[in-house]
Amino acid sequence: MRAKPFTHLAISLSFLLGATSAIAAEPARPPAQSELKTMLGELWAKLRAAGPRSQSAQAASSQTVTAGIRGAEATESELKPYWKSDREQDPAYRAERAALQAAQELADAGKFTDAAKAFDAFVEAHTGSPLSSDARFGGALAQAALGDKARAIKGFESFLKQSPQHPLARDAERVLAALR
Repeated sequence: MRAKPFTHLAISLSFLLGATSAIAAEPARPPAQSELKTMLGELWAKLRAAGPRSQSAQAASSQTVTAGIRGAEATESELKPYWKSDREQDPAYRAERAALQAAQELADAGKFTDAAKAFDAFVEAHTGSPLSSDARFGGALAQAALGDKARAIKGFESFLKQSPQHPLARDAERVLAALR
């Protein structure tokens, strides 16, 4: 008589274990189209946050800046202050930043075809620029938003190859996984 409750318990446990292993063995489903759109929207915001800001935008946020004095042995009247990495007065840098912001604004307006072209033009025109990584990422995002998976995948792979240590590299890997 004791064997029956034990048998029922053993059968119940085997069903539970079988159901648990079946759930665990179920392959991960690819993200739905709406999930991909949500991810792309989040990444546009991350790209904008990672990009350069103008002097006025930087002044509005609290930021630590490294400063120094050139000429260790100079007299006080000869000391000239400078800001490390201050490129705000450089006309070439300002033009690069404006071009990148224009491409981003096209994407913000939902004009992804024009944005993709603008990001690609930026990469070609400013190959050695530190901002070209952001433009590569933006171009790939624009292609993904247009639904061109092949070009988006190629763009994200190029971004990762050129900038594996970029703050958005993990996000690029996440989008690549979702696109594949």
